Amino acid sequence: MQFLRRRTRPASRLGAIVLTAGLALGAVGCTHENDRASDDAQVESEPSATKNPPSDARDYPDFAPQDYTYLLEVLCYCPQVGAVRVTVEDGKVIDAVSTTGEAQGQPAPEFARLSINDIIARANDPRVDEAEVTWPAGQDHPSEVVLDQLRMATDDEVTYAIKDVTFSEG
Repeated sequence: MQFLRRRTRPASRLGAIVLTAGLALGAVGCTHENDRASDDAQVESEPSATKNPPSDARDYPDFAPQDYTYLLEVLCYCPQVGAVRVTVEDGKVIDAVSTTGEAQGQPAPEFARLSINDIIARANDPRVDEAEVTWPAGQDHPSEVVLDQLRMATDDEVTYAIKDVTFSEG
């Protein structure tokens, strides 16, 4: 009786394929597609989220106050830093500090050093594929902006949650 020998593939080859695919997918998320900005904005009368119109013409109005502080949470494929206390003077961010977790009291990363107008500008940017803006009726700023930077791309979405806006006396 003759024994047939079978050729088998080493398990390490399959492992290498899985590892390569995982590394490739991880690298896709390390882009800087969230670093886009523009100008302008529009207030919606409903307190619910609004998507950009089919014409992609977004025109959310600017936030008029120039001196204020607020809590910002940025949710994206980026390091999560929790809530950040952002201080704005003369329309420019002068300070941004993490308020929670291990980074509490530390300067916030650049992607979280944004004024409310910086966030509105990103919602207005025509290069952003889709923007959902939650702008409560009677409020002069959005409470949440959700952006999908590129159609059919993964790990490019970013959410900005705006809370506890207080105005500086002056």
